[in-house]
Order: sequence, then structure tokens, then C-alpha cells
Amino acid sequence: MKKLIVLLLTFLLATLSFAFTGKVIKVADGDTITVLKDGEKVRVRFYGVDAPEKKQEYGIKSLDVLKKMIDGKIVEVKQKDKDQYGRVVGEVFYEGKNLNLYMIETGNAWWYKQYSKDNLEFATAQEKAKLEGLGLWKEKNPTPPWEFRRKNKK
Repeated sequence: MKKLIVLLLTFLLATLSFAFTGKVIKVADGDTITVLKDGEKVRVRFYGVDAPEKKQEYGIKSLDVLKKMIDGKIVEVKQKDKDQYGRVVGEVFYEGKNLNLYMIETGNAWWYKQYSKDNLEFATAQEKAKLEGLGLWKEKNPTPPWEFRRKNKK
């Protein structure tokens, strides 16, 4: 019983230490922001989300949707990981709303299945957005950002 309590407390403390709040000082695109946390700039990549690139069709629209919602606002980031570029990868919340899910369910980004394959909530949100023809799904065959990047590598 004692081991179970220690294990549970360790898990809870680890979980709590990966959540933080900060002010959004930059929205780079529909899935990357910079947050000012305790005077330090922290780049945050949205977990499970891949938004169109700025030079890609619908890229600026995706950026604008996120920018209008949270630029200059206080958000909560629940960190899941760090990526190869040193960015925090996490879920971003504004006024209790999961913005990762919001960007997918409104058709402003793709579910990044490769990095969140078990996330049924994201999968369902994307299917619903597709069926309803929301955002980028208004197009017949929108190009996923990962394909766009691969085709346009320099």
C-alpha cells in the first residue's frame, strides 16, 4: 500500500510540474506559439496538431484564427514532451478550452496522427470537420502539411 501511495504521489507531482501558464507573445502559425513564462520565452508546439504552412493554401487563415483568439492572452500549457528543436510540445488551453482540439474540430489544422495515434478525440474531431466541410476541408483534396513540407524541401 505504501509503495502505491508513493508511486501515485510521484506521478501526480510529475504531472503538475509539466503544466504552466504564460502570456502569448507570438503566434508563429496555426500550431506554434511563443509564451512568456516567468520572464522567459518558451516556444510551444501544439501536441497532435499540424496546421498548414504559411506558404500553403489555408496557412494564413489558420494562423489568423489562432492569433485572433489568443495573441496577448494568458494560456495554460500542459507539456507532454520536447521536440527535436527544443520546443515544448503540449496541449494549450485558453479559458478552459483545449485549443489543440479546437484547431482540428474547426478545420484549421490536421490531426497529426503520426505523433498522437491513440487520440480518439482528435481523430473524431477531424472526421466531423471533414464531413461538415469546415475550414481547410472545404477543399476537395487539401494537401497535408507534412506532404507540403516534403515536396518543398530546399
